[in-house]
Amino acid sequence: SLRVADLQAASGRGADAEFVRLAKQIPGFGGMYYDRTGKLNVYLAGAEAGARARSADVARSLRSLGGAATQRRLKTSATFVTQAAKYDYLQLQAYRARLKNIFRVKGVVYADTDESQNRLRIAIRPGAAERDVERELARAGVPRDAVIISRSSPIDRVQTLVDRLRPVPGGAQLVFPAPSEGPGAFFLCSLGFNARLPGNSREFFVTASHCSDIQGGNQDTPYYQPLPRRNPAADRIAFEFRDPRYGNPGGLCYEGFRCRLSDALLARYTNDNHSDFGTIARTTFALQRIGSIEINARNPRWEVVGELGFPFLGETVHKVGRTTGWTRGPVIETCVDVNASGTDIVQLCQDFAFAGSAGGDSGSGVFELAGPDQALLTGILWGGGTLDGAPVFVFSSMEQIEFELGPLTTSGGALVASAP
Repeated sequence: SLRVADLQAASGRGADAEFVRLAKQIPGFGGMYYDRTGKLNVYLAGAEAGARARSADVARSLRSLGGAATQRRLKTSATFVTQAAKYDYLQLQAYRARLKNIFRVKGVVYADTDESQNRLRIAIRPGAAERDVERELARAGVPRDAVIISRSSPIDRVQTLVDRLRPVPGGAQLVFPAPSEGPGAFFLCSLGFNARLPGNSREFFVTASHCSDIQGGNQDTPYYQPLPRRNPAADRIAFEFRDPRYGNPGGLCYEGFRCRLSDALLARYTNDNHSDFGTIARTTFALQRIGSIEINARNPRWEVVGELGFPFLGETVHKVGRTTGWTRGPVIETCVDVNASGTDIVQLCQDFAFAGSAGGDSGSGVFELAGPDQALLTGILWGGGTLDGAPVFVFSSMEQIEFELGPLTTSGGALVASAP
């Protein structure tokens, strides 16, 4: 039998609350759902199942008693199917209200009132024991027949590149102030990869040079991850450390322009424990134009195992950035001198990939895969555009970056970039 306390706790929220309300007004109402053909199925329990077997009667009752959410759906539901139910929705919700200790049972993933089966559903992990759930059902006074026990993988919290990540991998969102652009100006970029300097015990990362207050030259720009919120000090992870000025490197620059070999800077962590050294965040899928920013809960990182000094034409490169996520495509141009649009800057000997990027992706690490879980760093993304309507991103190679920033250790691997 059902206790008064069970009925008082039975209303729930969302669809549960609507179905409980309908069950109080339509005797025997046991829930409803759309099947795979798009038909609305309605459960009716007891004598009401026979009395209201005709879909027209069901529709009339629901249209007169249903709330706004129900009414909106009924406007597009041309056909109804009634099914005999063993339990009305009040009974199911009252049984569910008794299961306050169900998540204390080892391996329980979720508890649900399954409107498609007219039963409660308790999902448990593979390998968990059904008998443990059955003991709790008996203790709570819930009939075993009222419950389906099924299997489910654990439900992991979704984490993205724009969330707070500690320690911080390559690909994470960065925010920095740019007072030269006006009071309160902040911009978004991506962290490329973590690095160490020979003879220096501190931890560093590399991002794009233009991901600073002024491109080229050190302004001690602070970096926040993911955002400078109410307590900015808690989210401030680094300061700009090394950002060479633009000029005429090796006499290679063009008349009237300033040049560098890379659009890259080195920032120093405020807390060395913030560095997730040797890793790049791995998201759930890659596409050429726009990929995922959701971090793969089962396999959340690539391990950086080495570097390639520069890419070869036709090789596939990847990047992970806070805006377009994981994108990949073939290298289509190598060692190109590129004018950064709207500036007097020419980046010398840059590389193009046939893959997407967007604002905020600047600073992303570019890499090739050395295996299913291993990455070889190839450079830092700093720009993007289109060629014949197809998306391209532009990056500075590791050889150019380390020529300007100095030798970097980016992994425990043996493959390293060759810097002249």
